[in-house]
Amino acid sequence: MSCHETGDCDVDADETIALVGCPNVGKSVVFGELAEQYVDVSNYPGTTVDTTEAAFGDAKLTDTPGVYGISSFDEEERVTREIVLEADAVVNVVDATQLDRDLFLTLQLLDMGIPTVVALNMMDEAEADGVDIDADALEAELGVPVVPTVAVDGEGIDELRERVPEATAPASTPVERWFDELPDDVGASRAEKTLIVEGDEPTAERVSSGAIVADGGVPALTEIGQREDVYGHRRRRVEDVVGGVLSREERDSSWAERFSDLMLDPLTGTPIALAMLGAIFYFIGVVVAQKVVDFLEITVFGEYYNPIVEGAVEGILPAASWAEPIEFMLINGNLGLLTITVQYIVGVLLPLVIAFYFVIGILEDSGMLPRLAVLTDRGLNRIGLNGRAIVPMIVGVGCVTMAVITTRMVGDRRERLISTALLGLAVPCSAQLGVIMGLLAGLGLIWWFGYLGVLLLVLGVAGLFLDRTLPGEQTPLVTELPRMRVPRPRNILRKTYNRTKMFLREAIPLFAVAAVAISALEYVGGFAVIQRVLSPVTALVGLPQEFARVLLLGLVRRDFAAAGMTDMAFTTAETFIGLVVITLFVPCILSMVMILKERDAKSALLMWVGSWVVAFGVGGLLAVIL
Repeated sequence: MSCHETGDCDVDADETIALVGCPNVGKSVVFGELAEQYVDVSNYPGTTVDTTEAAFGDAKLTDTPGVYGISSFDEEERVTREIVLEADAVVNVVDATQLDRDLFLTLQLLDMGIPTVVALNMMDEAEADGVDIDADALEAELGVPVVPTVAVDGEGIDELRERVPEATAPASTPVERWFDELPDDVGASRAEKTLIVEGDEPTAERVSSGAIVADGGVPALTEIGQREDVYGHRRRRVEDVVGGVLSREERDSSWAERFSDLMLDPLTGTPIALAMLGAIFYFIGVVVAQKVVDFLEITVFGEYYNPIVEGAVEGILPAASWAEPIEFMLINGNLGLLTITVQYIVGVLLPLVIAFYFVIGILEDSGMLPRLAVLTDRGLNRIGLNGRAIVPMIVGVGCVTMAVITTRMVGDRRERLISTALLGLAVPCSAQLGVIMGLLAGLGLIWWFGYLGVLLLVLGVAGLFLDRTLPGEQTPLVTELPRMRVPRPRNILRKTYNRTKMFLREAIPLFAVAAVAISALEYVGGFAVIQRVLSPVTALVGLPQEFARVLLLGLVRRDFAAAGMTDMAFTTAETFIGLVVITLFVPCILSMVMILKERDAKSALLMWVGSWVVAFGVGGLLAVIL
């Protein structure tokens, strides 16, 4: 009989400890404090949900997605359920300001017989709200260790670390009264029995697949669930526990609560949101994507790094025919493995990744992110997205490559596909936009508004088309509004560092492979062939043959295409059409690599082909009109 069935076991070496809690309870901060070092950040097998693992003594610490219960209502709950069922113990992080909400999950874990220790987090905020919780009384009520913590300041973490080996669960719980409805030969653990009586069909199906239960097999178990009765009973138990350990003193609203009310009111929240989005764009799209990146690319790499590396490679390799392709692969001017590739990763991608994760860390820790999503939800609903997609769209104006990564925060797979497709299609990056604005300035203000109008129209039509054609339904925005607070610099910097490190560990090999492949294609004359193939296509949009060279540059990097138009003698209409086409044309190689990494090969190919169709379709229509 396993410890999950008896609840009578402690944590030993070489075991797995799962960190479990509701969203926005400070779970990732607790994980960062407990973890000795980050081991791996990856998708749980068969899902798009991130899980993080780290060393914890001789045990493995696994951070799970934030959930309100262990079940299968969504992908996050399914992943958490599987991890909990395999874990030897759980650290349950509870928000002290939301005790009546979070204890439902705690009692569910204990009902399942999972050895648990409770981290009663955010005690400082509970105190500020006039909430007093008797941690010793709570420990007595639950029958498991309870440790008060303020994770962002590291308070209570040492005690929590020391008490993890004491993780335990009651030998029996009131939920067992429903076990009598299960067949005698069900052959399930206490955790599985709890989930079955709660109506968790995947668990019932898994248990039934091992043995025929009664005469009905799977239906016999899937029809047993008494979810409403079990959940209702558990909620009453939560009320009893909270009533015995918590007292509250009424206090005036804090500045954070007043500011939160202002943000949620469309009349005051809209200008606040616009100012915030403008600040995000200025920081990522102007300060970092233009000024910092320009300095790194032009000065650091252009004047120092690349010339030094090129000279070193030319000095090391002999002037022989066999060395020529090697030299070209390493230092060619388009995507040399030791020069331009390093320049892209260190000079372009790294500062943008750091800036993005820094901004997201501030928005997360301050509580601004969910409020921003609520404000923009209605507008984005019209193109098949919900409010979570606002951040990728804003970041995309800074860098589409970086924005593709941010689609991880968008609803489900369907909405991630829509947002990624729109980013690759109709959102120009800041480097490209800077050149485009310069060219449009010479045409006149009316052409600038025309350019914006075309892009917004394409964005809306493409969003509606994808929303109507992709299987599935739009996910409504259901989000927890955490308490607003002043972000802690230490926590933001730690999250930025760890997320950046994990991202680069995954991305660098992909960019290196892409660089080698493109350099090989260029060396054997593939680029020249592509340019000849593209030449007839330019006639479709009423542009001269030399525009094919611009498109070829755009395949490598979007701003190269915009820059390539600056020395071409086009008419006003031709310039306008060309700018629209290169904006709607395929994303740059860095963005395509990230789309391939974040989505899948089929989706990436469809987006790539779709960009060709839309770019030349819209360009051809404009050529007819103009």
